[in-house]
Amino acid sequence: MTQVIGAFGFIFFLIAIIKLLKERADSKDRKKIILGGGFLLLGCLVMLFSTDELTEKEYLQEIAQITVDSDDKIKQTDAYADADINETVEFLDEEIKKVDSLDPPESLPQEIKDSQDTLHEGMEKIKIGIRDSDSEELQNGQTIIAMAQILYSDYIDKNPELFEE
Repeated sequence: MTQVIGAFGFIFFLIAIIKLLKERADSKDRKKIILGGGFLLLGCLVMLFSTDELTEKEYLQEIAQITVDSDDKIKQTDAYADADINETVEFLDEEIKKVDSLDPPESLPQEIKDSQDTLHEGMEKIKIGIRDSDSEELQNGQTIIAMAQILYSDYIDKNPELFEE
């Protein structure tokens, strides 16, 4: 959202500055317009290129929601219906993309950041296990995800102050 506001502000102020510079002939006015406009444009550029980094709490909540949603979808899958299996595989693909799109906050320990890759790997194995009706691959994926969840849970247990409202 910040980037969108920054982009609109940059375009708006750039047009306004150009219009004002065309109207004003006095050099003092033009200097004020350039100086003030430059600061406005700089502020808009900062907004445009800023990142909306998730907090540790938001990041871990998002990871937890993805795993819960995936687990619910898997539990609802009819293993004997091809359409249901395909729908679940597509859903897991979307959830894996969500996991990949998350950027862990810099303040998280490295093992928690690495758990995102572990979670991705486990979800891939579950997806393949469901798609190919391979119970061993499915079980491997569940084990890998359980390992990632243990690390996430342990971090939350050791840092309860970060997650209190």
